[in-house]
Amino acid sequence: MAFVIYISFSAILLLLIVAIAFYLIGRKIGRREGMSQLHYGPPLASMPAPAPPQYAIEKPPAV
Repeated sequence: MAFVIYISFSAILLLLIVAIAFYLIGRKIGRREGMSQLHYGPPLASMPAPAPPQYAIEKPPAV
């Protein structure tokens, strides 16, 4: 029984260390990206909506 608890404890400890490492790495990357994308001034105007398509109405040939 002690062997199972020992393996479980080591697995939990490993997962905890990996989770903390990913958290710290992600926080570092997020802060670096946040610092590089500074925005000054008002937001830019978006592109206007395109005009609706104009379908040509074909006239039947005169007979």
